[in-house]
Amino acid sequence: MSRQQPSFGSVCDGFDGVLHISQGDAGGASGTIFFQFMVGMLQWADQFNYMPFVHLNNFSAKVYDTQVHGQDPGRSFTMMGGMQIGNALDARDPGRCVFPGRPELKASSGLRPEKFTLNGTGVWQHYFEPISPFDPGGDPSCEALPLVTMTREHIVFGIHSQAPWAPHPWRYLMPEYILQSKIPLQDWLMEQRHHAIRTTRRYIRFTPHMEQLAACAHPRPRNSLGMHIRHADKELSRWSIPVSMFLGFAQAFVSAEDGDIFVATDSGLVLEEILQTWPSEVRERVVYQPGVQGLSRNETAAFDLGVSVHRTNTEALTDLLALSKCTYLLHGLSALSEAVFYLNPGLMERAINLEDFETRYAVDYFVDTILPRGKNVTT
Repeated sequence: MSRQQPSFGSVCDGFDGVLHISQGDAGGASGTIFFQFMVGMLQWADQFNYMPFVHLNNFSAKVYDTQVHGQDPGRSFTMMGGMQIGNALDARDPGRCVFPGRPELKASSGLRPEKFTLNGTGVWQHYFEPISPFDPGGDPSCEALPLVTMTREHIVFGIHSQAPWAPHPWRYLMPEYILQSKIPLQDWLMEQRHHAIRTTRRYIRFTPHMEQLAACAHPRPRNSLGMHIRHADKELSRWSIPVSMFLGFAQAFVSAEDGDIFVATDSGLVLEEILQTWPSEVRERVVYQPGVQGLSRNETAAFDLGVSVHRTNTEALTDLLALSKCTYLLHGLSALSEAVFYLNPGLMERAINLEDFETRYAVDYFVDTILPRGKNVTT
């Protein structure tokens, strides 16, 4: 007796349209494109009852590898054209900065059948599971719905810094009602994280292959300390934290706990300093992703080293997943560090941001307050 194939018919029923997530900005890397912008666009889809799907084009060049992501003939499908994403304003903003608003009909025409084409593999499928059951051209229930995508202006200005509901991994140029400069940094980040966590849980899942890579890179995550030390390409009001600032915390961890220290970094110089100058009792606990090619030796970002972009995506996302499995975390300001909390919210109370100069956490605080919170934590 033949087995009946599962049906995904009518997957678009109940939705008002479909959001094609087609790009981030031009300069963003893995943490920014796959999490900061992705979460922001998914939040828009939830607000307006649009089913999202991801198929990235080559505009976000830091995550697009022509040799890997461009080697697919693509596909065409028909849905309703004539709809676009409008602009919204917030009454709290005297500067009238716009961000993605309600879907609206284009002035020139009404809804009409339109042929859409997707080129390449879409990037996302190499690292993540599909975010929805939408299959372009695969379900008649979707053909009568409008398809929209965000413009570069929606993303670069709107999602990045002007949308009040989108996550922002640190404070940079944005309206004051979003910046909230009088609120402590940790409180400001915490509120955004809670919204991003819900969106991540609903939509973003790594492939089994990526999970396996992370398990190989960090095979003993129980009771471990993660350290994200980013040195290359830190811009927009951020600081490269000296490796020496991590040492006191690492020594305290080794004295109090028996777990490993997982180091995620984009700098070969960081690893050299740790492995050559830190005390042996600390060094012997250090683990890191083996065979990483995207390690800079100066301020050049890993994705600008000439290494395969697919390789640097994989390495960065492996580090991210491995960090999310740790029990404790030391980090700075980074979209990738923020994504760790989206994947593992429990780490928020067991982490220290060494770029939070408003608080300036001491090693004693780490020992007396942070480490006890990790007792009996299994992941």
